[in-house]
Order: sequence, then C-alpha cells, then structure tokens
Amino acid sequence: MELRRKRATTIVSVVAMTLLGGCIGPFARGSSRDYAITVNRDTYTRGNTGEATIKNVSDKTLEYNLCQRRLERQENKYWIVAFEWPTAGGTCTTESRRLAKGESVNTFFEIPRGVPTDTYRVMFTGLTRKDGRSAGPDEASTPTFKVQ
Repeated sequence: MELRRKRATTIVSVVAMTLLGGCIGPFARGSSRDYAITVNRDTYTRGNTGEATIKNVSDKTLEYNLCQRRLERQENKYWIVAFEWPTAGGTCTTESRRLAKGESVNTFFEIPRGVPTDTYRVMFTGLTRKDGRSAGPDEASTPTFKVQ
C-alpha cells in the first residue's frame, strides 16, 4: 500500500512539473498564451536595425500599441533598461490597434551604437492580453538576442 502511494505521488509530481514547464517555458522565449513574438536574427551589431514579428495566437482579437517599448539588457537573472522609445522629445499616440486572431504585425527597432555587447530583448509595453490587462514583461518581450 505504501509503495503505491509513493508511486502515485511521484507520478503526480512529474505530471505537475511537466505541465508547469509547458506554461512557464514559452514566456522565457518571448511568447505567451496570447502572443508569439520573434525576431529576425539571433545576433545584431550595434547600429543595426532589427525586426520583430508579433503574432496573435489567442482565440480573440487583441489590442496593441507598439510605439512605447524598451531595449532591456540581461544582467545576471535580471533585466535592466538599456534604451527606451520614444526617445527624448519624441511622442507616441495612445491609440490602440486591433490584431485579429492569427494575424501578425511587424515592427522595426534599432540597436543603439552606445550599448555594451551583451544579451538583450525588446519589451513591448503596449500589448494587451485577451482578458484586457496589460501583458507582463515576460509575455510581451522578444526572445533574447546577442549584441556585438
């Protein structure tokens, strides 16, 4: 009887870890249950322009605004802001756009010449989840990429 209980506990633990890993894993790669975000390269040179594709993978039309965003540099396990758009003196419209189920939108971002070589991501602060709340940093960010 005790052996069966231990096996059942082990099986439940393995299943739970697998399910949690499936939920948490995509966020680290720039995806969420609502968005799949990709970039056109794994490595950029300072001064390059990158391209991000943001796809609605939810079952609803989502709202977004891609104007406000930030380039974040990974320092240990934390993300620190390296650059923000719009730049000083720039402005953004507060107008939200709609992205239908299955549709994608592309946007460009620049890698400033003055940033150090390291690991980065772009975080889009204007992505809204299907529940109407703002997407969190790990849900609204590109996969990591290197800057050299």
